[in-house]
Amino acid sequence: MEEAKNQRYADLRRLVSETGRRFVWRYVLAFLMLGVVSATTAATAWLMKDVINDVFIAKSQSALIFVASAVLVIYVARGAASYGQGVILAQIGNAIVADGQKRLVSALLAQDVRGIQQRTSSEVIAKQVLSAEAARQILQLLVTVVGRDLLTLIGLIGVMIVQDPLVSSVVLLALPIAAIFIAGLGVRVGKVQKKQVSIGVTLADQLRQVIQGFRVVKAFGAEPRLGERLGTVITDQQANADRAAKLMARTQPIVETLAGIAVALVILYGGWRVISHGATPGAFFSFITALLLAYDPARRLASARLQLEQHFVGLRLFFEMIDELPEQPAGQGQPVRPGPGAISLRDVTFAYHPEAGPVLRDVTLDIPAGKTTALVGGSGSGKSTLLSLILKFWEPQSGSLTLDGQPLAELDAASLRESIAYVGQDTFLFDGSIRDNIAIGKAGATEDEIRAAARAAQADAFIEGLPLGYDTPVGELAGRLSGGQKQRIAIARAFLRDAPILLLDEPTAALDAQSEDALRQTLADLSRNRTTVMVAHRLASIMHADRIVVIEQGRVIEQGSHEALLAAPGTYASLFRLQMGGR
Repeated sequence: MEEAKNQRYADLRRLVSETGRRFVWRYVLAFLMLGVVSATTAATAWLMKDVINDVFIAKSQSALIFVASAVLVIYVARGAASYGQGVILAQIGNAIVADGQKRLVSALLAQDVRGIQQRTSSEVIAKQVLSAEAARQILQLLVTVVGRDLLTLIGLIGVMIVQDPLVSSVVLLALPIAAIFIAGLGVRVGKVQKKQVSIGVTLADQLRQVIQGFRVVKAFGAEPRLGERLGTVITDQQANADRAAKLMARTQPIVETLAGIAVALVILYGGWRVISHGATPGAFFSFITALLLAYDPARRLASARLQLEQHFVGLRLFFEMIDELPEQPAGQGQPVRPGPGAISLRDVTFAYHPEAGPVLRDVTLDIPAGKTTALVGGSGSGKSTLLSLILKFWEPQSGSLTLDGQPLAELDAASLRESIAYVGQDTFLFDGSIRDNIAIGKAGATEDEIRAAARAAQADAFIEGLPLGYDTPVGELAGRLSGGQKQRIAIARAFLRDAPILLLDEPTAALDAQSEDALRQTLADLSRNRTTVMVAHRLASIMHADRIVVIEQGRVIEQGSHEALLAAPGTYASLFRLQMGGR
Protein backbone atom coordinates (compact mmCIF):
# COMPACT_ATOMS: atom_id res chain seq x y z
CA MET A 1 0.00 0.00 0.00
CA GLU A 2 2.83 2.38 0.87
CA GLU A 3 4.57 1.62 -2.42
CA ALA A 4 1.38 2.39 -4.36
CA LYS A 5 1.01 5.66 -2.46
CA ASN A 6 4.59 6.68 -3.26
CA GLN A 7 3.98 5.80 -6.92
CA ARG A 8 0.94 8.06 -7.03
CA TYR A 9 2.89 10.96 -5.57
CA ALA A 10 5.73 10.34 -8.04
CA ASP A 11 3.27 10.30 -10.95
CA LEU A 12 1.65 13.50 -9.72
CA ARG A 13 5.00 15.29 -9.43
CA ARG A 14 5.91 14.16 -12.92
CA LEU A 15 2.57 15.29 -14.32
CA VAL A 16 2.92 18.74 -12.78
CA SER A 17 6.52 18.99 -13.94
CA GLU A 18 5.93 17.85 -17.54
CA THR A 19 2.46 19.20 -18.22
CA GLY A 20 1.49 21.76 -15.61
CA ARG A 21 4.64 23.84 -16.21
CA ARG A 22 3.53 24.66 -19.77
CA PHE A 23 0.33 26.28 -18.54
CA VAL A 24 1.56 27.73 -15.25
CA TRP A 25 0.51 31.34 -15.93
CA ARG A 26 -2.90 30.35 -17.20
CA TYR A 27 -3.32 28.18 -14.13
CA VAL A 28 -2.32 31.16 -11.95
CA LEU A 29 -4.97 33.30 -13.66
CA ALA A 30 -7.62 30.62 -13.22
CA PHE A 31 -6.54 30.18 -9.61
CA LEU A 32 -6.96 33.91 -8.95
CA MET A 33 -10.44 33.83 -10.46
CA LEU A 34 -11.32 30.85 -8.30
CA GLY A 35 -10.03 32.88 -5.36
CA VAL A 36 -12.54 35.61 -6.28
CA VAL A 37 -15.32 32.99 -6.30
CA SER A 38 -14.21 31.80 -2.87
CA ALA A 39 -13.99 35.32 -1.47
CA THR A 40 -17.51 36.19 -2.66
CA THR A 41 -18.89 33.12 -0.92
CA ALA A 42 -17.26 34.11 2.37
CA ALA A 43 -18.41 37.71 1.90
CA THR A 44 -22.00 36.50 1.49
CA ALA A 45 -21.83 34.78 4.88
CA TRP A 46 -20.19 37.85 6.47
CA LEU A 47 -22.97 40.16 5.24
CA MET A 48 -25.59 38.14 7.08
CA LYS A 49 -24.60 39.83 10.34
CA ASP A 50 -25.33 43.28 8.89
CA VAL A 51 -28.54 42.05 7.26
CA ILE A 52 -29.93 40.80 10.58
CA ASN A 53 -28.59 43.45 12.99
CA ASP A 54 -28.68 46.65 10.91
CA VAL A 55 -31.46 45.99 8.41
CA PHE A 56 -34.03 43.82 10.18
CA ILE A 57 -33.41 44.86 13.82
CA ALA A 58 -32.08 48.47 13.62
CA LYS A 59 -34.13 49.12 10.42
CA SER A 60 -31.36 51.29 8.91
CA GLN A 61 -32.18 52.45 5.36
CA SER A 62 -28.55 53.28 4.58
CA ALA A 63 -27.51 49.78 5.72
CA LEU A 64 -30.22 48.31 3.46
CA ILE A 65 -28.87 50.17 0.39
CA PHE A 66 -25.29 49.23 1.28
CA VAL A 67 -26.06 45.53 1.76
CA ALA A 68 -28.16 45.34 -1.44
CA SER A 69 -25.39 47.05 -3.44
CA ALA A 70 -22.74 44.82 -1.91
CA VAL A 71 -24.73 41.69 -2.77
CA LEU A 72 -25.09 42.86 -6.40
CA VAL A 73 -21.34 43.53 -6.69
CA ILE A 74 -20.53 40.17 -5.07
CA TYR A 75 -22.69 38.16 -7.47
CA VAL A 76 -21.55 40.04 -10.61
CA ALA A 77 -17.93 39.47 -9.60
CA ARG A 78 -18.70 35.83 -8.84
CA GLY A 79 -20.35 35.31 -12.24
CA ALA A 80 -17.52 36.94 -14.19
CA ALA A 81 -14.83 35.03 -12.27
CA SER A 82 -16.69 31.72 -12.70
CA TYR A 83 -16.97 32.27 -16.45
CA GLY A 84 -13.31 33.21 -16.80
CA GLN A 85 -11.93 30.28 -14.82
CA GLY A 86 -14.28 27.85 -16.59
CA VAL A 87 -13.09 28.89 -20.05
CA ILE A 88 -9.41 28.95 -19.09
CA LEU A 89 -9.51 25.52 -17.44
CA ALA A 90 -11.44 24.02 -20.37
CA GLN A 91 -8.85 25.32 -22.85
CA ILE A 92 -5.98 24.04 -20.73
CA GLY A 93 -7.72 20.67 -20.37
CA ASN A 94 -8.27 20.34 -24.12
CA ALA A 95 -4.62 21.16 -24.77
CA ILE A 96 -3.48 18.60 -22.18
CA VAL A 97 -5.62 15.85 -23.73
CA ALA A 98 -4.42 16.68 -27.25
CA ASP A 99 -0.79 16.76 -26.13
CA GLY A 100 -1.20 13.49 -24.23
CA GLN A 101 -2.80 11.76 -27.19
CA LYS A 102 0.00 12.94 -29.49
CA ARG A 103 2.60 11.58 -27.07
CA LEU A 104 0.75 8.28 -26.86
CA VAL A 105 0.53 8.02 -30.66
CA SER A 106 4.24 8.77 -30.98
CA ALA A 107 5.03 6.11 -28.38
CA LEU A 108 2.73 3.63 -30.15
CA LEU A 109 4.29 4.19 -33.59
CA ALA A 110 7.79 3.88 -32.12
CA GLN A 111 7.04 0.41 -30.81
CA ASP A 112 8.42 -2.67 -32.51
CA VAL A 113 6.26 -5.54 -33.72
CA ARG A 114 6.98 -7.62 -30.63
CA GLY A 115 5.71 -4.88 -28.32
CA ILE A 116 2.48 -4.41 -30.25
CA GLN A 117 1.71 -8.10 -30.64
CA GLN A 118 1.80 -8.56 -26.87
CA ARG A 119 -1.45 -6.56 -26.66
CA THR A 120 -4.77 -6.58 -28.42
CA SER A 121 -5.79 -3.57 -30.49
CA SER A 122 -8.78 -3.00 -28.19
CA GLU A 123 -6.48 -2.83 -25.17
CA VAL A 124 -4.28 -0.22 -26.82
CA ILE A 125 -7.25 1.91 -27.91
CA ALA A 126 -9.04 1.73 -24.56
CA LYS A 127 -5.92 2.66 -22.63
CA GLN A 128 -5.14 5.52 -25.03
CA VAL A 129 -8.56 7.06 -24.43
CA LEU A 130 -8.52 6.56 -20.66
CA SER A 131 -4.96 7.61 -19.93
CA ALA A 132 -4.92 10.85 -21.93
CA GLU A 133 -8.10 12.04 -20.22
CA ALA A 134 -6.75 11.15 -16.76
CA ALA A 135 -3.99 13.76 -16.96
CA ARG A 136 -6.51 16.52 -17.60
CA GLN A 137 -8.90 15.38 -14.89
CA ILE A 138 -6.19 15.28 -12.21
CA LEU A 139 -4.84 18.76 -12.95
CA GLN A 140 -8.33 20.25 -13.30
CA LEU A 141 -9.41 18.61 -10.06
CA LEU A 142 -6.39 19.88 -8.16
CA VAL A 143 -6.85 23.45 -9.36
CA THR A 144 -10.58 23.59 -8.68
CA VAL A 145 -10.29 21.78 -5.36
CA VAL A 146 -7.50 24.04 -4.09
CA GLY A 147 -8.54 27.26 -5.84
CA ARG A 148 -12.26 27.05 -5.23
CA ASP A 149 -13.28 24.54 -2.60
CA LEU A 150 -10.30 24.75 -0.24
CA LEU A 151 -10.11 28.55 -0.39
CA THR A 152 -13.87 28.82 0.02
CA LEU A 153 -13.77 26.52 3.01
CA ILE A 154 -10.89 28.50 4.56
CA GLY A 155 -12.76 31.78 4.03
CA LEU A 156 -15.94 30.45 5.58
CA ILE A 157 -14.06 28.95 8.51
CA GLY A 158 -12.47 32.37 9.00
CA VAL A 159 -15.93 33.96 9.20
CA MET A 160 -17.02 31.30 11.69
CA ILE A 161 -13.96 31.82 13.90
CA VAL A 162 -14.43 35.58 13.98
CA GLN A 163 -18.08 35.20 14.93
CA ASP A 164 -17.59 32.44 17.54
CA PRO A 165 -14.12 30.89 18.11
CA LEU A 166 -15.33 28.34 20.69
CA VAL A 167 -18.06 26.78 18.58
CA SER A 168 -15.82 26.89 15.51
CA SER A 169 -13.20 24.76 17.24
CA VAL A 170 -15.85 22.14 18.08
CA VAL A 171 -17.26 22.12 14.53
CA LEU A 172 -13.81 21.74 12.98
CA LEU A 173 -13.32 18.45 14.80
CA ALA A 174 -15.61 16.89 12.18
CA LEU A 175 -13.06 17.50 9.39
CA PRO A 176 -10.33 15.05 10.52
CA ILE A 177 -12.99 12.46 11.40
CA ALA A 178 -14.35 12.62 7.85
CA ALA A 179 -10.83 12.49 6.39
CA ILE A 180 -10.06 9.24 8.25
CA PHE A 181 -13.17 7.52 6.86
CA ILE A 182 -12.59 8.74 3.31
CA ALA A 183 -8.89 7.76 3.22
CA GLY A 184 -9.85 4.12 3.64
CA LEU A 185 -12.40 4.39 0.84
CA GLY A 186 -9.78 5.84 -1.52
CA VAL A 187 -7.65 2.68 -1.53
CA ARG A 188 -10.66 0.51 -2.33
CA VAL A 189 -11.82 2.84 -5.10
CA GLY A 190 -8.40 2.56 -6.78
CA LYS A 191 -8.62 -1.25 -6.82
CA VAL A 192 -12.13 -1.23 -8.24
CA GLN A 193 -11.12 1.25 -10.96
CA LYS A 194 -8.23 -0.98 -12.07
CA LYS A 195 -10.62 -3.88 -12.44
CA GLN A 196 -13.06 -1.68 -14.35
CA VAL A 197 -10.35 -0.82 -16.87
CA SER A 198 -9.51 -4.49 -17.32
CA ILE A 199 -13.15 -5.46 -17.85
CA GLY A 200 -13.65 -2.57 -20.29
CA VAL A 201 -10.69 -3.73 -22.36
CA THR A 202 -12.05 -7.29 -22.45
CA LEU A 203 -15.47 -6.10 -23.59
CA ALA A 204 -14.02 -3.86 -26.30
CA ASP A 205 -11.82 -6.70 -27.55
CA GLN A 206 -14.68 -9.18 -27.77
CA LEU A 207 -16.90 -6.64 -29.55
CA ARG A 208 -14.10 -6.02 -32.06
CA GLN A 209 -13.85 -9.73 -32.76
CA VAL A 210 -17.61 -10.05 -33.29
CA ILE A 211 -17.68 -7.12 -35.72
CA GLN A 212 -14.63 -8.21 -37.69
CA GLY A 213 -15.77 -11.84 -37.78
CA PHE A 214 -19.45 -11.07 -38.35
CA ARG A 215 -19.72 -13.30 -41.43
CA VAL A 216 -18.34 -16.25 -39.47
CA VAL A 217 -20.75 -15.50 -36.62
CA LYS A 218 -23.71 -15.57 -38.99
CA ALA A 219 -22.48 -18.53 -41.04
CA PHE A 220 -22.09 -20.75 -37.98
CA GLY A 221 -25.11 -19.46 -36.06
CA ALA A 222 -22.86 -18.42 -33.19
CA GLU A 223 -25.04 -15.49 -32.09
CA PRO A 224 -26.37 -17.15 -28.89
CA ARG A 225 -22.95 -18.32 -27.70
CA LEU A 226 -21.23 -15.01 -28.41
CA GLY A 227 -24.18 -13.11 -26.98
CA GLU A 228 -23.89 -15.13 -23.77
CA ARG A 229 -20.13 -14.54 -23.59
CA LEU A 230 -20.55 -10.79 -24.10
CA GLY A 231 -23.43 -10.75 -21.62
CA THR A 232 -21.21 -12.30 -18.94
CA VAL A 233 -18.57 -9.61 -19.42
CA ILE A 234 -21.22 -6.86 -19.38
CA THR A 235 -22.69 -8.29 -16.17
CA ASP A 236 -19.24 -8.29 -14.57
CA GLN A 237 -18.74 -4.70 -15.69
CA GLN A 238 -22.11 -3.71 -14.24
CA ALA A 239 -21.37 -5.41 -10.91
CA ASN A 240 -17.97 -3.74 -10.66
CA ALA A 241 -19.46 -0.36 -11.60
CA ASP A 242 -22.06 -0.86 -8.87
CA ARG A 243 -19.28 -1.49 -6.36
CA ALA A 244 -17.53 1.68 -7.47
CA ALA A 245 -20.76 3.66 -7.21
CA LYS A 246 -21.38 2.40 -3.66
CA LEU A 247 -17.86 3.31 -2.59
CA MET A 248 -18.05 6.77 -4.17
CA ALA A 249 -21.48 7.39 -2.62
CA ARG A 250 -20.30 6.52 0.88
CA THR A 251 -18.84 10.00 1.25
CA GLN A 252 -22.39 11.36 1.22
CA PRO A 253 -23.70 9.74 4.42
CA ILE A 254 -20.38 10.41 6.18
CA VAL A 255 -20.38 14.11 5.34
CA GLU A 256 -24.15 14.51 5.73
CA THR A 257 -24.16 12.88 9.17
CA LEU A 258 -21.23 14.90 10.47
CA ALA A 259 -22.68 18.10 8.98
CA GLY A 260 -26.09 17.37 10.54
CA ILE A 261 -24.54 16.84 13.97
CA ALA A 262 -22.52 20.05 13.66
CA VAL A 263 -25.46 22.19 12.48
CA ALA A 264 -27.80 20.79 15.12
CA LEU A 265 -25.30 21.52 17.91
CA VAL A 266 -24.65 25.03 16.58
CA ILE A 267 -28.39 25.81 16.42
CA LEU A 268 -28.89 24.56 19.99
CA TYR A 269 -25.91 26.50 21.32
CA GLY A 270 -26.53 29.66 19.28
CA GLY A 271 -30.23 29.75 20.07
CA TRP A 272 -29.50 29.25 23.79
CA ARG A 273 -27.05 32.20 23.75
CA VAL A 274 -29.50 34.50 21.99
CA ILE A 275 -32.47 33.48 24.18
CA SER A 276 -30.76 33.17 27.56
CA HIS A 277 -27.79 35.56 27.37
CA GLY A 278 -28.97 38.29 25.00
CA ALA A 279 -26.41 37.67 22.26
CA THR A 280 -27.10 39.49 18.98
CA PRO A 281 -28.81 37.26 16.40
CA GLY A 282 -26.70 38.81 13.58
CA ALA A 283 -23.51 37.05 14.67
CA PHE A 284 -25.40 33.78 15.09
CA PHE A 285 -26.96 33.95 11.62
CA SER A 286 -23.63 34.93 10.08
CA PHE A 287 -22.05 31.91 11.75
CA ILE A 288 -24.79 29.49 10.72
CA THR A 289 -24.77 30.84 7.14
CA ALA A 290 -21.02 30.28 6.92
CA LEU A 291 -21.46 26.78 8.30
CA LEU A 292 -24.21 25.92 5.82
CA LEU A 293 -22.28 27.38 2.89
CA ALA A 294 -19.26 25.35 3.94
CA TYR A 295 -21.14 22.13 3.34
CA ASP A 296 -20.79 22.07 -0.46
CA PRO A 297 -17.02 22.74 -0.65
CA ALA A 298 -16.46 20.27 2.22
CA ARG A 299 -18.48 17.62 0.33
CA ARG A 300 -16.57 18.28 -2.90
CA LEU A 301 -13.26 18.06 -1.07
CA ALA A 302 -14.30 14.71 0.33
CA SER A 303 -15.33 13.42 -3.11
CA ALA A 304 -12.14 14.77 -4.72
CA ARG A 305 -10.03 12.30 -2.76
CA LEU A 306 -11.88 9.38 -4.30
CA GLN A 307 -11.95 10.94 -7.78
CA LEU A 308 -8.18 11.36 -7.66
CA GLU A 309 -7.79 7.68 -6.85
CA GLN A 310 -9.81 6.83 -9.94
CA HIS A 311 -7.78 9.08 -12.22
CA PHE A 312 -4.42 7.95 -10.81
CA VAL A 313 -5.11 4.55 -12.43
CA GLY A 314 -5.33 6.22 -15.85
CA LEU A 315 -2.29 8.40 -15.16
CA ARG A 316 -0.17 5.34 -14.34
CA LEU A 317 -1.28 3.75 -17.63
CA PHE A 318 -0.30 6.95 -19.45
CA PHE A 319 3.24 6.99 -18.11
CA GLU A 320 3.66 3.25 -18.61
CA MET A 321 2.71 3.56 -22.28
CA ILE A 322 4.91 6.54 -23.13
CA ASP A 323 7.86 5.10 -21.16
CA GLU A 324 7.77 1.73 -22.92
CA LEU A 325 10.67 1.90 -25.34
CA PRO A 326 11.18 -0.39 -28.33
CA GLU A 327 14.20 -2.71 -28.35
CA GLN A 328 15.97 -0.33 -30.74
CA PRO A 329 14.46 3.18 -30.79
CA ALA A 330 14.35 4.83 -34.21
CA GLY A 331 17.48 6.71 -35.18
CA GLN A 332 19.86 4.77 -32.93
CA GLY A 333 21.26 2.50 -35.64
CA GLN A 334 23.42 3.29 -38.64
CA PRO A 335 21.79 4.49 -41.87
CA VAL A 336 21.83 2.02 -44.75
CA ARG A 337 24.58 2.59 -47.31
CA PRO A 338 23.27 2.27 -50.88
CA GLY A 339 24.28 -0.99 -52.50
CA PRO A 340 23.12 -3.68 -54.93
CA GLY A 341 20.95 -5.36 -52.28
CA ALA A 342 22.66 -8.68 -51.49
CA ILE A 343 21.31 -10.30 -48.31
CA SER A 344 23.17 -12.95 -46.31
CA LEU A 345 22.17 -15.07 -43.32
CA ARG A 346 24.78 -16.89 -41.26
CA ASP A 347 23.82 -19.52 -38.66
CA VAL A 348 20.56 -17.73 -37.86
CA THR A 349 18.43 -19.22 -35.09
CA PHE A 350 15.18 -17.61 -33.99
CA ALA A 351 12.29 -18.49 -31.66
CA TYR A 352 9.18 -16.45 -30.92
CA HIS A 353 8.93 -18.15 -27.54
CA PRO A 354 12.07 -19.87 -26.21
CA GLU A 355 10.03 -22.53 -24.43
CA ALA A 356 8.35 -23.50 -27.73
CA GLY A 357 11.61 -24.19 -29.56
CA PRO A 358 13.20 -22.33 -32.50
CA VAL A 359 11.33 -21.60 -35.73
CA LEU A 360 14.59 -21.16 -37.66
CA ARG A 361 17.61 -23.34 -36.89
CA ASP A 362 21.16 -22.43 -37.96
CA VAL A 363 20.01 -21.02 -41.30
CA THR A 364 22.82 -20.01 -43.65
CA LEU A 365 21.65 -18.51 -46.94
CA ASP A 366 22.82 -16.06 -49.59
CA ILE A 367 20.19 -14.01 -51.43
CA PRO A 368 21.87 -12.52 -54.52
CA ALA A 369 21.28 -8.90 -55.53
CA GLY A 370 18.90 -8.18 -58.40
CA LYS A 371 17.64 -11.78 -58.51
CA THR A 372 14.47 -13.54 -57.41
CA THR A 373 14.82 -16.04 -54.57
CA ALA A 374 11.77 -18.15 -53.76
CA LEU A 375 11.20 -19.79 -50.38
CA VAL A 376 9.04 -22.91 -50.32
CA GLY A 377 8.13 -25.43 -47.66
CA GLY A 378 5.31 -26.55 -45.43
CA SER A 379 3.27 -24.32 -43.15
CA GLY A 380 5.23 -23.36 -40.04
CA SER A 381 8.61 -24.10 -41.65
CA GLY A 382 9.84 -20.53 -41.04
CA LYS A 383 9.49 -18.87 -44.46
CA SER A 384 7.49 -15.81 -43.35
CA THR A 385 9.63 -15.56 -40.21
CA LEU A 386 12.70 -15.16 -42.39
CA LEU A 387 11.07 -12.16 -44.12
CA SER A 388 10.24 -10.67 -40.71
CA LEU A 389 13.90 -10.92 -39.72
CA ILE A 390 14.95 -9.12 -42.90
CA LEU A 391 12.46 -6.35 -42.04
CA LYS A 392 13.85 -6.21 -38.48
CA PHE A 393 10.46 -6.94 -36.97
CA TRP A 394 12.37 -9.39 -34.78
CA GLU A 395 15.98 -10.04 -33.86
CA PRO A 396 17.51 -13.55 -34.03
CA GLN A 397 18.68 -15.20 -30.84
CA SER A 398 21.93 -16.16 -32.58
CA GLY A 399 23.60 -15.75 -35.94
CA SER A 400 23.65 -12.66 -38.15
CA LEU A 401 21.96 -11.07 -41.16
CA THR A 402 23.73 -8.60 -43.45
CA LEU A 403 22.71 -6.31 -46.29
CA ASP A 404 25.61 -5.68 -48.67
CA GLY A 405 27.93 -6.60 -45.81
CA GLN A 406 26.21 -4.27 -43.32
CA PRO A 407 24.99 -6.13 -40.19
CA LEU A 408 21.25 -5.62 -39.84
CA ALA A 409 21.63 -5.51 -36.06
CA GLU A 410 23.61 -2.26 -36.45
CA LEU A 411 21.27 -0.62 -38.97
CA ASP A 412 18.49 1.82 -38.16
CA ALA A 413 15.20 -0.02 -38.73
CA ALA A 414 13.50 2.93 -40.43
CA SER A 415 16.43 3.44 -42.80
CA LEU A 416 16.46 -0.27 -43.64
CA ARG A 417 12.74 -0.37 -44.39
CA GLU A 418 13.05 2.56 -46.77
CA SER A 419 14.99 0.15 -48.99
CA ILE A 420 12.26 -2.51 -48.88
CA ALA A 421 8.85 -2.88 -50.53
CA TYR A 422 6.60 -5.47 -48.90
CA VAL A 423 3.48 -7.29 -50.11
CA GLY A 424 2.08 -9.62 -47.47
CA GLN A 425 -0.39 -12.45 -47.52
CA ASP A 426 -2.81 -10.50 -45.31
CA THR A 427 -3.17 -7.64 -47.84
CA PHE A 428 -4.04 -5.10 -45.18
CA LEU A 429 -5.71 -1.91 -46.41
CA PHE A 430 -6.51 1.07 -44.19
CA ASP A 431 -10.05 2.38 -43.83
CA GLY A 432 -9.69 5.22 -46.32
CA SER A 433 -9.76 5.84 -50.04
CA ILE A 434 -7.97 3.73 -52.63
CA ARG A 435 -5.69 6.71 -53.29
CA ASP A 436 -4.75 6.94 -49.62
CA ASN A 437 -3.89 3.24 -49.49
CA ILE A 438 -1.63 3.35 -52.53
CA ALA A 439 0.03 6.53 -51.25
CA ILE A 440 1.16 4.66 -48.12
CA GLY A 441 4.00 3.36 -50.29
CA LYS A 442 5.70 6.74 -50.59
CA ALA A 443 5.45 9.89 -48.49
CA GLY A 444 4.47 12.92 -50.55
CA ALA A 445 3.59 10.91 -53.66
CA THR A 446 1.99 12.95 -56.46
CA GLU A 447 -1.25 12.06 -58.20
CA ASP A 448 0.67 11.11 -61.36
CA GLU A 449 2.93 8.77 -59.38
CA ILE A 450 -0.05 7.11 -57.68
CA ARG A 451 -1.83 6.53 -60.99
CA ALA A 452 1.36 5.27 -62.64
CA ALA A 453 1.81 2.74 -59.84
CA ALA A 454 -1.82 1.61 -60.23
CA ARG A 455 -1.33 1.14 -63.98
CA ALA A 456 1.84 -0.86 -63.39
CA ALA A 457 -0.11 -3.09 -60.99
CA GLN A 458 -2.92 -3.39 -63.58
CA ALA A 459 -5.28 -1.86 -61.05
CA ASP A 460 -6.11 1.37 -62.89
CA ALA A 461 -8.89 -0.15 -65.00
CA PHE A 462 -10.99 -1.51 -62.12
CA ILE A 463 -10.34 1.62 -60.01
CA GLU A 464 -11.62 3.93 -62.75
CA GLY A 465 -14.68 1.69 -63.08
CA LEU A 466 -15.69 2.35 -59.46
CA PRO A 467 -18.25 5.11 -58.78
CA LEU A 468 -15.73 7.41 -57.08
CA GLY A 469 -12.60 6.16 -58.81
CA TYR A 470 -9.49 6.70 -56.72
CA ASP A 471 -11.62 8.40 -54.04
CA THR A 472 -13.62 5.21 -53.43
CA PRO A 473 -13.48 4.21 -49.73
CA VAL A 474 -12.31 0.64 -49.21
CA GLY A 475 -14.31 0.17 -45.99
CA GLU A 476 -13.24 -1.43 -42.73
CA LEU A 477 -10.80 -4.28 -43.43
CA ALA A 478 -11.29 -3.47 -47.16
CA GLY A 479 -14.67 -5.24 -47.02
CA ARG A 480 -15.90 -3.42 -50.16
CA LEU A 481 -13.24 -4.91 -52.46
CA SER A 482 -12.62 -8.39 -53.79
CA GLY A 483 -9.48 -10.35 -52.91
CA GLY A 484 -7.90 -9.67 -56.30
CA GLN A 485 -8.66 -5.96 -56.11
CA LYS A 486 -7.14 -5.69 -52.64
CA GLN A 487 -4.03 -7.52 -53.80
CA ARG A 488 -3.56 -5.24 -56.82
CA ILE A 489 -3.79 -2.17 -54.59
CA ALA A 490 -1.14 -3.69 -52.31
CA ILE A 491 1.06 -4.36 -55.34
CA ALA A 492 0.50 -0.79 -56.57
CA ARG A 493 1.73 0.37 -53.18
CA ALA A 494 4.90 -1.66 -53.70
CA PHE A 495 5.36 -0.23 -57.23
CA LEU A 496 5.07 3.26 -55.77
CA ARG A 497 7.68 2.40 -53.14
CA ASP A 498 10.17 1.61 -55.94
CA ALA A 499 12.62 0.06 -53.46
CA PRO A 500 15.66 -2.04 -54.42
CA ILE A 501 14.50 -4.95 -52.24
CA LEU A 502 11.11 -6.62 -52.64
CA LEU A 503 9.59 -9.06 -50.15
CA LEU A 504 6.56 -11.03 -51.30
CA ASP A 505 4.91 -13.15 -48.61
CA GLU A 506 2.49 -15.44 -50.46
CA PRO A 507 0.89 -12.50 -52.30
CA THR A 508 -1.52 -14.77 -54.21
CA ALA A 509 -2.38 -17.22 -51.41
CA ALA A 510 -5.96 -15.95 -51.03
CA LEU A 511 -6.69 -15.94 -54.77
CA ASP A 512 -8.06 -18.60 -57.07
CA ALA A 513 -5.92 -20.04 -59.86
CA GLN A 514 -7.35 -17.71 -62.52
CA SER A 515 -6.73 -14.58 -60.43
CA GLU A 516 -3.26 -15.85 -59.59
CA ASP A 517 -2.41 -16.30 -63.27
CA ALA A 518 -3.62 -12.74 -63.96
CA LEU A 519 -1.32 -11.37 -61.24
CA ARG A 520 1.71 -13.47 -62.09
CA GLN A 521 2.97 -11.19 -64.87
CA THR A 522 2.35 -8.15 -62.68
CA LEU A 523 4.53 -9.63 -59.94
CA ALA A 524 7.19 -10.52 -62.50
CA ASP A 525 7.23 -6.89 -63.66
CA LEU A 526 7.46 -5.71 -60.06
CA SER A 527 10.39 -8.07 -59.34
CA ARG A 528 12.44 -7.11 -62.36
CA ASN A 529 15.95 -5.81 -61.46
CA ARG A 530 15.16 -6.00 -57.74
CA THR A 531 16.44 -8.26 -55.00
CA THR A 532 13.26 -10.26 -54.54
CA VAL A 533 12.46 -12.78 -51.82
CA MET A 534 9.19 -14.55 -52.49
CA VAL A 535 7.35 -16.99 -50.24
CA ALA A 536 4.98 -19.30 -52.09
CA HIS A 537 2.96 -22.47 -51.56
CA ARG A 538 1.94 -22.87 -55.20
CA LEU A 539 5.12 -23.96 -56.92
CA ALA A 540 3.83 -23.05 -60.36
CA SER A 541 4.17 -19.39 -59.39
CA ILE A 542 7.91 -19.62 -58.69
CA MET A 543 9.14 -21.88 -61.50
CA HIS A 544 10.98 -18.97 -63.12
CA ALA A 545 12.72 -17.81 -59.93
CA ASP A 546 16.50 -17.53 -60.19
CA ARG A 547 16.88 -19.60 -57.04
CA ILE A 548 14.47 -21.76 -55.07
CA VAL A 549 15.18 -22.50 -51.41
CA VAL A 550 13.36 -25.36 -49.67
CA ILE A 551 12.91 -24.92 -45.91
CA GLU A 552 11.76 -27.72 -43.66
CA GLN A 553 11.36 -27.46 -39.88
CA GLY A 554 13.37 -24.25 -39.82
CA ARG A 555 16.33 -25.58 -41.83
CA VAL A 556 17.44 -25.08 -45.42
CA ILE A 557 17.45 -28.57 -46.96
CA GLU A 558 17.64 -27.79 -50.70
CA GLN A 559 18.38 -24.87 -53.00
CA GLY A 560 18.90 -24.35 -56.70
CA SER A 561 16.99 -23.58 -59.90
CA HIS A 562 13.65 -25.16 -60.72
CA GLU A 563 15.22 -27.45 -63.30
CA ALA A 564 18.04 -28.55 -61.00
CA LEU A 565 15.76 -29.29 -58.08
CA LEU A 566 13.25 -31.07 -60.26
CA ALA A 567 15.99 -33.33 -61.61
CA ALA A 568 17.08 -34.29 -58.09
CA PRO A 569 15.08 -36.85 -56.11
CA GLY A 570 14.39 -34.43 -53.25
CA THR A 571 11.59 -32.69 -51.38
CA TYR A 572 11.01 -30.01 -54.03
CA ALA A 573 10.59 -32.57 -56.82
CA SER A 574 8.10 -34.53 -54.70
CA LEU A 575 6.09 -31.41 -53.85
CA PHE A 576 6.05 -30.23 -57.45
CA ARG A 577 4.85 -33.56 -58.81
CA LEU A 578 2.20 -33.72 -56.09
CA GLN A 579 0.88 -30.28 -57.00
CA MET A 580 1.04 -30.99 -60.72
CA GLY A 581 -1.00 -34.14 -60.35
CA GLY A 582 1.91 -36.59 -60.51
CA ARG A 583 3.47 -35.22 -63.70
